Amino acid sequence: MFGNKRKKAESLVANGSRGVGTITDIQDTGMTVNDNPRVRMRFRVEPLDGSASFEAEKTKTVSRVQIPQIGQRYPIFYDPADTQTFAYATADDEQGRASIVGMFADAFGADGTGVGQAAAAPVGATPAAGDAATPDKLDTLKKLGELRDAGVLTDAEFEAKKAEILGSL
Repeated sequence: MFGNKRKKAESLVANGSRGVGTITDIQDTGMTVNDNPRVRMRFRVEPLDGSASFEAEKTKTVSRVQIPQIGQRYPIFYDPADTQTFAYATADDEQGRASIVGMFADAFGADGTGVGQAAAAPVGATPAAGDAATPDKLDTLKKLGELRDAGVLTDAEFEAKKAEILGSL
């Protein structure tokens, strides 16, 4: 089963069309796999070739310490004949980041750091109070510490997420 999904994704990367997908909705399905939640994500996909945007859904098991959020943007590879057949990419290492930069530099920046981030606010825009795209970092760190203390997160998971949060300051 997993080999088949991998082959489909590889085929989409090699032969599919490309776009930028923004998460517009995310719902917990109530299922977990190895304590990681299975979520249903809805994307608004803007094709890079300028064709009409479309909505697409994907159900996926995600890391409990890296649950995607509404507004995050990802590279999308899709079948133009069936836009519900798509794969989204993440950049977990330098090789992956370099590959994404080569294909999506205009959408995610020359270093690929925009993958998985919300779109940049227009110049001069001020985030609204309580805006979901600007979480209180201290509050988030406190909650992560509580999760670690409760045994939900390992020390390594806590440290990785803490470094990610502090690196974004």
